[in-house]
Amino acid sequence: MRYIDSENIIELTVRELASYARRMLSVPTRDEDEPLPSGNGGTATAAYVFSLGDERIRLTASYSEPKHSVLTVRFPSESMGKNPRREEKEQARGEGYLIAKLLKENGAGMPSTLTVQYENIRRGDITEKTETLKADKVDAFFEKCIGTLFHIARAEINRVKVRLPSMARAKFPYPRVREGQNEFIRAAYRAMCRGTELFSEAPTGTGKTVSALFPAIRAIGEGRISKAFYLTPKGTTAKSVADCITLFTKSGVAVRSVILSAKDKLCERGRLCATDHDACPTRCGGSVQDAALCLFDKSIPAVGFNDIRRCAKDFGVCPYELALTYSELCDIIVCDLNYLFDPDVYIRRFFTKRGDYAFLIDEAHNLADRAREMYSAELETDDLTAIAEHGAVPEHSALRTGALKLESELRAILEPMLKDEIRIGEDGVPFAAYHTRTLPDKLFSVLGEALSCAEREVYDARADRTEGGKARQKIAGDYRRRLKRLYSCAERFDTGYELFVFLSGSSINMKLFCIDTAKALSERLALGKSAIFFSGTLTPLDYYKHTLGADSSAEVLNLPSPFAHEQLGVYIMDKISTRISEREDTLAAVCRVIAATLCARRGNYMVFAPSFAYAKSLHSVFERKYPKIRSMLQRANMTASEREEFLAAFGEDDKSYLVGFCVMGGVFAEGIDLTGDKLIGAIVVGIGMPSLSFEREAIAEYYQELLEEGKQYAYIYPGMNRVFQAAGRVIRTEDDRGVVVLIDDRFDDPIYRKTAPTLWRGVMKFLPDAHALKSALEKFWAE
Repeated sequence: MRYIDSENIIELTVRELASYARRMLSVPTRDEDEPLPSGNGGTATAAYVFSLGDERIRLTASYSEPKHSVLTVRFPSESMGKNPRREEKEQARGEGYLIAKLLKENGAGMPSTLTVQYENIRRGDITEKTETLKADKVDAFFEKCIGTLFHIARAEINRVKVRLPSMARAKFPYPRVREGQNEFIRAAYRAMCRGTELFSEAPTGTGKTVSALFPAIRAIGEGRISKAFYLTPKGTTAKSVADCITLFTKSGVAVRSVILSAKDKLCERGRLCATDHDACPTRCGGSVQDAALCLFDKSIPAVGFNDIRRCAKDFGVCPYELALTYSELCDIIVCDLNYLFDPDVYIRRFFTKRGDYAFLIDEAHNLADRAREMYSAELETDDLTAIAEHGAVPEHSALRTGALKLESELRAILEPMLKDEIRIGEDGVPFAAYHTRTLPDKLFSVLGEALSCAEREVYDARADRTEGGKARQKIAGDYRRRLKRLYSCAERFDTGYELFVFLSGSSINMKLFCIDTAKALSERLALGKSAIFFSGTLTPLDYYKHTLGADSSAEVLNLPSPFAHEQLGVYIMDKISTRISEREDTLAAVCRVIAATLCARRGNYMVFAPSFAYAKSLHSVFERKYPKIRSMLQRANMTASEREEFLAAFGEDDKSYLVGFCVMGGVFAEGIDLTGDKLIGAIVVGIGMPSLSFEREAIAEYYQELLEEGKQYAYIYPGMNRVFQAAGRVIRTEDDRGVVVLIDDRFDDPIYRKTAPTLWRGVMKFLPDAHALKSALEKFWAE
């Protein structure tokens, strides 16, 4: 949909109107935003102009000429079953009814029959559905559809007449531009205009959030892009983005944005819709579009979690559906990486076809590992047995039969792979592991058949309204989602994948592991016009360009740190080994280094360890040896309130010592700002290397063959990134001053030294022991 100011008319296609009306009028029965492919266009085109209140609407269509008064609509189907999905039927029939209305109003005569041909894009077969068209039903459907347009039409007119001009005139919201910011802003704007990619290493203090948002706002205002998606792996980043957007609005920029939260967090009813949709009170609540219009009228610059929840409660609607509906009215959408890249949870209303979007990807160093999780899947035979034996699954049901059949077929395929690898453990339990880059031919068809069966079972289970039926529905739904993910991985399985098969006792675990994420990510990035990758640590840039699917035309920008070298001291204790085999023996030495760091200056420090277990051991030894020094330990799975309490301790006005023992790669190692005296030092223990595993070894083997950098891609670069992120907590503003102490003998290796950030070069000092460290730190603090 677009408003053409020169003609004072809103123009949209039959497909857009049918899609929008389908979402607004129908009651969703699935616990997800269903993907719908685009229907096939035809050879004929037509338009129909009508009025909606004070607005003029032009509805356009591309269709196949009716023959013998029969209108034929061809529509692609992704259904695994024989029949098309309900959502596909609604969309295809809706398009057919609207084309019939358009033909009738243009004097071509309304067809008497509608035939929809659903072409299954997986199997290639066609399912045909025919119905008789009646003028009164077509007219009534049209009236319902245009009734859903009111709020989105108002927002579109506001966007063109008010918001776009204000965004085109947007000024930088701060009094001055920091060093490196202007270069970043210009490069990002250039990429958005040209439709290219930018990879920028923007060190802490560069002001990368505003440097990415400013050119995006200008590009939207000038019509270079239609929307910007600010994608971040950390929820804490969303607040700083919202604050920045609010700052723009204070200077007269009428930008609208929304921060999308996960459905699990938004829903106050524990996602009741997943198990008993009919019981959810929002099913019979108010209008989602009315709620979205109410939010729009409030002119909130950045609509967040609380705004969505309050409005949803007032109107009695699903907060998640409200957030998605409101996002269609926004210029900037702030969300997790999953909403673009994850094949299961991406936002279907935006990302089923290409749009003129800019993707602003913050903390881009996290994307490759996140993507490996998104494009990998696994299934264990014991899980299938558990489904079949669950009390809520009837003995002779298709779900039970299908799960047992799949288990049997998987064993038949996978057991021959394991037979030469089986060993007996000390506990007498057999175990084995096997891997290959070739997917067994039969596996794909077996998974397809099982998924088709699971989809039928999901629909059948919905008809059972008993408590047992609800439990069965949940089991069937979870089973279908797992199979769907596995089948999707099997579909894209190529040389960048590895099949792992593990045996433990009698259970077999099969994993389709994505090694090279470049192809999958580039496919998702192609759904937008431009992508800006930025992070404080993107070293080496070639590594990130390769793993993140960079286009050959991608621009690279390596910005200098805005901070002075005198603000940071970097000290390397390269005589202590923290290898797993030697950690117990060097615990005392590491604790002496921590104590020496604290002795040089009172204040708040964080110690970053490579694992929770090692952090706990360090904390235990340190606490026993220095009981008078206040210390805290990060635990696994801390709640939000516990994390807030942990960080709040660093903001207390206390002039004594505080040491927080944390984990590299954890929530306190990235995305937190402890400025000034809240944190004056970080002690990083180890090189952050990921644990040895079959998957990591597969990555190493793959990139050794491809680029002769196997160890670097699998272990060194990801590990050093964790080190740099943890160390980056120390200097956050131009007024900060602090120290970083690195403990591990491998930091002296040239392969690790060459990855060091530019701010560190010239200030790194290698020291032999804790005594030398204390002297060097005292000198640093005295200067």
